[in-house]
Amino acid sequence: ARTVTLEIPDDLERAFEVMKELRTGLEFAEFKRLVLLARAADGYRLVGREIGGRLVAVMGFRILHDLAHGSHIYVDDLVTLRDFRSQGHGAELLRFAEGEARRLGLDGLRLCAKHDNHEARRFYEREDWMLRSVAYKKKVAAH
Repeated sequence: ARTVTLEIPDDLERAFEVMKELRTGLEFAEFKRLVLLARAADGYRLVGREIGGRLVAVMGFRILHDLAHGSHIYVDDLVTLRDFRSQGHGAELLRFAEGEARRLGLDGLRLCAKHDNHEARRFYEREDWMLRSVAYKKKVAAH
């Protein structure tokens, strides 16, 4: 397996085939629209893990700067195809992000996991990530 940089927009269809396991309600057109917006706004990037040319894991991330966390990498999306989990692909992608943070002189990394996604939370804790905060979300009505 190898870590590869995914080109936006050229590799979006390949990435979506993996990403839809995490973002189950998302259609390709909306995925593409949001990735292009995130790339333009925050430099959103996609990397993946490939085995024999097949993409088996994907991570989307961007660099953020804020008062609470300083300059850091925010991992928006991390998913491995079910049949390829527990084989080190997610850990390799997180190591890639950590290397990017070091290379760019950033303060650290940050991500969120759903409170009821116990599998992901156990994985992050095994990878030495610390639970540091609780995130809240609120929808707003359309205008």
